[in-house]
Amino acid sequence: MKFFTSITTVVSLLLLKDIKVYGKPTLDTNLDYSFEMDDKVDLSTENVLAQNQTYNSLNTSFNPVMKRDELSNGNFQSINDISYVESLSEVQNPYRGFYTEIVIYLRRNGKSKNHSIPKTNLIRLLVDISDYQKHSIDEEALTFLDKYLEQIKRNHKTIVIRFAYDPGFNGDVSKDPSSDNVRNHQKQVSRVLKKYDDIIASVECGLFGKWGEMHGSSVYSDSEKPKYLNKVINNWLEFLPESLTISVRTPKIYSDWANIDLSKISSQITKPNEKAYRVGIYNDGYLASKSDLGTYKNREQEIKWLKNQAKHTLFGGEFGGIDEDDDMGNVSPTADYMDKEAFLTHTSYLNNGHYNVTISNLKNKKYNGVDKRYKGISGYNYVENHLGYRYVVRGVRLTKSAKSNGIFRMEVDIENVGYGNLVKPKSLSLLVIDNNNNRYDLSEIQSIENGNPNNWNSKEKTTVKVKAILPNGMKNGNYKVYLRIATGTKSKGLNGFPIRFANDDKNIWNESLGANYLGKFSINGTSNNNDESEPTISNYVTIKFKGTLDPTLNYYLGVKELKNYEYFDIHDENSNDSYKYRTWHVTSETKPSLLYLSDGTYGNPGNPSSHCLDLGNHHSTNGYNFLSIINCENAKHKFMYGGYSSDSIDVYDINGKHLTDNNNNKLCVYYSMTPRIDKCNNDSGKMKWKKSIL
Repeated sequence: MKFFTSITTVVSLLLLKDIKVYGKPTLDTNLDYSFEMDDKVDLSTENVLAQNQTYNSLNTSFNPVMKRDELSNGNFQSINDISYVESLSEVQNPYRGFYTEIVIYLRRNGKSKNHSIPKTNLIRLLVDISDYQKHSIDEEALTFLDKYLEQIKRNHKTIVIRFAYDPGFNGDVSKDPSSDNVRNHQKQVSRVLKKYDDIIASVECGLFGKWGEMHGSSVYSDSEKPKYLNKVINNWLEFLPESLTISVRTPKIYSDWANIDLSKISSQITKPNEKAYRVGIYNDGYLASKSDLGTYKNREQEIKWLKNQAKHTLFGGEFGGIDEDDDMGNVSPTADYMDKEAFLTHTSYLNNGHYNVTISNLKNKKYNGVDKRYKGISGYNYVENHLGYRYVVRGVRLTKSAKSNGIFRMEVDIENVGYGNLVKPKSLSLLVIDNNNNRYDLSEIQSIENGNPNNWNSKEKTTVKVKAILPNGMKNGNYKVYLRIATGTKSKGLNGFPIRFANDDKNIWNESLGANYLGKFSINGTSNNNDESEPTISNYVTIKFKGTLDPTLNYYLGVKELKNYEYFDIHDENSNDSYKYRTWHVTSETKPSLLYLSDGTYGNPGNPSSHCLDLGNHHSTNGYNFLSIINCENAKHKFMYGGYSSDSIDVYDINGKHLTDNNNNKLCVYYSMTPRIDKCNNDSGKMKWKKSIL
């Protein structure tokens, strides 16, 4: 809650040379400790209205990408030689789709058995380790697994993988090993899985019970089961890399592990720094009954939870067998029903074998949902196309003409029309090709906005904005621009599991590049003066700043949304959480630098955006300016940690001169809910910050 104080007369003190200041329409007294009275601010009618306008203008919908005057300057073109319509064909992208299920066997004494590699793009790989219930897995068997995963990778396939002690995955009563043996097995196989992280969509927790579906053990009672399963879940989270998510069989198993009330699960929203953020659900009773064969206790509430949790964990499974006596309620394994529910659960993978009646019905029944483009197409085709993420380019604008070694800008509107999100980390790369098929990689990226494909949410449009320096030595002529989305920036072609856009345009995908065509531009001359107002991706330092005033609860310097602010708060007063955009980039740790706000969330590194920290025009009643966020190209101030003292954030002008007030006091960043500047020698304890380098 914000507190407002009536101030009849305020004497504005302009302490900074050449900086306009205006009263700020809030108090910055909302941290959990007391503040000095000079934090009260001017609450004139004009500025109260300005605050209301600021909050009312917050736009969380699709953001128009280009101001009219930028489009009309003649050098930023809209691309018209791409079809911006979605294709009706399946696009073979990694980590999603209809899968083929296969079983391989790890056996002692060199008797392991594999399976031929299926044709489907996604494989559900079940690994039988029943022969090791009382033994460690030997190196020969681990090597066998390693070579099999290598074969899958060479064939550019991806997998969902599950280990179990049920012999042959035949649904027999599973004789589960001791917790110590299981932990050892998880540690052993994780060494192999780490090596093939890029082919693994997710690890189904498995191990326990019939088919590895975490039920039906002949060893552990119902009362013992949660404790046993909790250890298995924690082991996977410990041994597997953070880039891999895991899934458990039901929301009840998840809630037991997370120690939350299942009836209140819908209110839980996990964060990237929490272990629970990596744990999702696999549903092997998909749309087979009112409860999906016991998957759900309260379908509505648990799906409400999945709507958030499955944005960053892989959700899917297999259609269950439907019994005529089962209560289906309003549940139906049809494309029309999935049109409603699958977008909520973010369904990414399902079986194309087993339970053939359900699959046949999907193929034989025409889609009649809300998407008019698919009317009359088979339900199977509709579901196949929408499993997981599916990116369609809806618009491209890019530099029309540039100079070699000059600035190139691009904006791409991307809509995710799929049920789900991409949950595996991917990197963006920009490639340009000349008329002689010579390739240039735009490695000097100055800024990327919305450059994390994991945040291109289902049923949303996102605009990716890129500013880069073109390579030197590019000859005059025309060039094609390609966007590559793949694992790492050094992989090429189909290596790195690149992602293809689902546009109805046969020329958009270049398989040899593993990249998507986005348009053309021309080179005309050479630039000798790079725009150095922003760092390149390769030379910034990534940092976070946290206040140190309170012995137990402190907040990071950050903002709620990736946008410009005249002033801003650093935390949510209701939840006491720091706001999610709290990572910054600088070009130097030893010299003053612009402070670039990252597009990474919840403390993740991310990439520098086009937004920078600066001094705003609003000020406290003693005349010190509140901080603002503005476009980096307009930034007038730099910052450096450890200038005045070892834990201060010092403020400089654009030329690197330390800012001072009229009494020649050096100025630093002041820690408060609404951060501002103050004299560095302020002895309130609010000038101290802790810096973390990522």
